[in-house]
Amino acid sequence: MTRWQIFLLGMLALSGLVATNPDRVAYEIYAVDRVGDLARDECSRAPAGLGILIQEPCRAAIYAYKPQIRPLLAATTTRQNWLLFSIYRSDISIPVVNFNAQVESIGILNNFFTYKAP
Repeated sequence: MTRWQIFLLGMLALSGLVATNPDRVAYEIYAVDRVGDLARDECSRAPAGLGILIQEPCRAAIYAYKPQIRPLLAATTTRQNWLLFSIYRSDISIPVVNFNAQVESIGILNNFFTYKAP
Protein backbone atom coordinates (compact mmCIF):
# COMPACT_ATOMS: atom_id res chain seq x y z
CA MET A 1 0.00 0.00 0.00
CA THR A 2 1.15 3.49 -0.70
CA ARG A 3 1.26 6.23 1.89
CA TRP A 4 -1.69 7.89 0.22
CA GLN A 5 -3.83 4.76 0.56
CA ILE A 6 -2.82 4.33 4.21
CA PHE A 7 -3.70 7.97 4.85
CA LEU A 8 -7.13 7.56 3.23
CA LEU A 9 -7.83 4.39 5.22
CA GLY A 10 -6.83 6.18 8.43
CA MET A 11 -9.08 9.14 7.64
CA LEU A 12 -11.94 6.77 6.82
CA ALA A 13 -11.47 4.97 10.15
CA LEU A 14 -11.37 8.26 12.09
CA SER A 15 -14.47 9.58 10.34
CA GLY A 16 -16.22 6.29 11.18
CA LEU A 17 -15.41 6.81 14.86
CA VAL A 18 -16.68 10.39 14.75
CA ALA A 19 -19.89 9.29 13.03
CA THR A 20 -20.55 6.58 15.62
CA ASN A 21 -19.93 8.74 18.70
CA PRO A 22 -23.27 8.38 20.54
CA ASP A 23 -25.12 11.52 21.62
CA ARG A 24 -26.50 12.58 24.99
CA VAL A 25 -30.04 11.29 24.34
CA ALA A 26 -28.68 7.81 23.61
CA TYR A 27 -26.68 7.97 26.84
CA GLU A 28 -29.76 8.93 28.86
CA ILE A 29 -31.68 5.94 27.49
CA TYR A 30 -28.75 3.65 28.33
CA ALA A 31 -28.19 5.20 31.76
CA VAL A 32 -31.82 4.89 32.89
CA ASP A 33 -31.59 1.13 32.51
CA ARG A 34 -28.09 0.98 34.02
CA VAL A 35 -28.99 3.11 37.06
CA GLY A 36 -32.21 1.14 37.54
CA ASP A 37 -30.19 -2.08 37.56
CA LEU A 38 -27.70 -0.63 40.06
CA ALA A 39 -30.51 0.52 42.35
CA ARG A 40 -32.20 -2.90 42.16
CA ASP A 41 -28.86 -4.49 43.09
CA GLU A 42 -28.76 -2.15 46.07
CA CYS A 43 -32.17 -3.55 47.13
CA SER A 44 -30.58 -7.02 47.29
CA ARG A 45 -28.00 -5.79 49.80
CA ALA A 46 -30.54 -5.34 52.57
CA PRO A 47 -29.54 -6.49 56.08
CA ALA A 48 -29.63 -10.23 56.67
CA GLY A 49 -32.83 -10.60 58.70
CA LEU A 50 -34.83 -7.96 56.83
CA GLY A 51 -33.68 -8.82 53.33
CA ILE A 52 -36.70 -10.80 52.18
CA LEU A 53 -39.17 -8.29 53.66
CA ILE A 54 -37.46 -5.27 52.07
CA GLN A 55 -36.33 -6.54 48.66
CA GLU A 56 -39.67 -6.70 46.86
CA PRO A 57 -41.01 -3.31 48.07
CA CYS A 58 -37.64 -1.79 47.20
CA ARG A 59 -37.74 -3.21 43.65
CA ALA A 60 -41.34 -2.03 43.26
CA ALA A 61 -40.29 1.47 44.33
CA ILE A 62 -37.45 1.47 41.73
CA TYR A 63 -39.89 0.36 39.02
CA ALA A 64 -42.34 3.12 39.99
CA TYR A 65 -39.57 5.75 40.17
CA LYS A 66 -37.94 4.77 36.83
CA PRO A 67 -39.78 7.39 34.68
CA GLN A 68 -38.33 10.12 36.91
CA ILE A 69 -34.74 8.90 36.55
CA ARG A 70 -34.23 10.32 33.05
CA PRO A 71 -34.91 13.97 34.00
CA LEU A 72 -32.58 13.50 36.98
CA LEU A 73 -29.90 12.13 34.68
CA ALA A 74 -30.38 14.98 32.21
CA ALA A 75 -29.88 17.49 35.01
CA THR A 76 -26.84 15.83 36.59
CA THR A 77 -24.91 14.48 33.61
CA THR A 78 -21.84 16.12 32.12
CA ARG A 79 -20.42 15.13 28.76
CA GLN A 80 -16.86 15.53 27.58
CA ASN A 81 -16.92 15.17 23.81
CA TRP A 82 -13.59 14.14 22.31
CA LEU A 83 -15.06 13.68 18.79
CA LEU A 84 -13.96 10.04 18.58
CA PHE A 85 -15.61 9.17 21.89
CA SER A 86 -17.44 10.85 24.77
CA ILE A 87 -17.10 10.54 28.53
CA TYR A 88 -20.30 10.86 30.56
CA ARG A 89 -20.40 11.52 34.32
CA SER A 90 -23.70 11.32 36.20
CA ASP A 91 -24.42 11.98 39.85
CA ILE A 92 -27.69 10.25 40.55
CA SER A 93 -29.82 10.07 43.65
CA ILE A 94 -32.96 8.00 44.09
CA PRO A 95 -34.44 9.08 47.42
CA VAL A 96 -37.13 6.37 47.42
CA VAL A 97 -34.51 3.70 48.20
CA ASN A 98 -31.73 5.95 49.54
CA PHE A 99 -29.52 5.30 46.48
CA ASN A 100 -26.75 7.76 45.68
CA ALA A 101 -24.09 7.05 43.09
CA GLN A 102 -21.68 8.53 40.62
CA VAL A 103 -21.65 6.65 37.33
CA GLU A 104 -19.03 7.20 34.63
CA SER A 105 -19.28 5.74 31.15
CA ILE A 106 -17.55 6.05 27.82
CA GLY A 107 -19.51 6.20 24.58
CA ILE A 108 -17.83 4.92 21.43
CA LEU A 109 -18.97 3.03 18.32
CA ASN A 110 -22.67 3.59 19.23
CA ASN A 111 -22.14 1.70 22.51
CA PHE A 112 -21.60 2.62 26.13
CA PHE A 113 -19.20 1.07 28.57
CA THR A 114 -19.56 1.88 32.25
CA TYR A 115 -16.21 1.92 33.99
CA LYS A 116 -17.19 3.46 37.33
CA ALA A 117 -20.28 2.47 39.27
CA PRO A 118 -21.02 1.54 42.87
